[in-house]
Amino acid sequence: MNKLPKQLHLNVQLDDAISLDKFIDCSSTEDFLKILKHSTSDQSISNFYIIWGGTGRGKSYVMQGLHRKYTEDNKTTFHFSFKDKRVNSPEILMNLASLEALFIEDYELMEDSEDWEKAMFNLINECYMSGTRIYLSSTTVPKDLRIRLTDLASRLLSFTAIEIPEITEEEKIEALIQSSKRKGFVLDKKTVQYIVSYTSRNLSDLLKLLNELDSFSLQKKRKISPALVREMVSTK
Repeated sequence: MNKLPKQLHLNVQLDDAISLDKFIDCSSTEDFLKILKHSTSDQSISNFYIIWGGTGRGKSYVMQGLHRKYTEDNKTTFHFSFKDKRVNSPEILMNLASLEALFIEDYELMEDSEDWEKAMFNLINECYMSGTRIYLSSTTVPKDLRIRLTDLASRLLSFTAIEIPEITEEEKIEALIQSSKRKGFVLDKKTVQYIVSYTSRNLSDLLKLLNELDSFSLQKKRKISPALVREMVSTK
């Protein structure tokens, strides 16, 4: 049996509540989710994917959801983010092709250096030979990434690019209702409209707010309402 790479201690800790099946299911995300779920199968059209979209669309959630699917299928994996300050050496990209799937978040934050670019290029080549699946996430499409190594730029352009769509205001409202039901409570329309109108329009922020609101409601022993939302937001 192959020895596991030593850098696996950097693995992102998965949230038990996260699953692709729980991502916002609406008209805007229907095709996107279908492609993502199929990417985890043996019949996948590609072994290399880059998931991109603006801040707050749920890239990290999607990456964790994908990772969870692979772990449920007992696959060997490694998952890290370039936001992690411990990711400070290109050696982190070495000896990973023995694994079955890699999840690399915030690719656009990779250090702009020849050593990092060469290490990433070598990793992609090794994974191509071994059959290891790679998922990258980024705020931009590969053609807009600042890459000096021509061969690496060419490799990244061959990745299947999947955009996380921006959902409509109506879909954000439905997303909050879906999420609240999964948490065991129901938001009335007035409260949902208040949350969307007077707090962040960013989907990730809205779903995070819902988690905080659930805890705040239990702490105060009061029903979730516009007044409770205002009170919680004023304390932050």
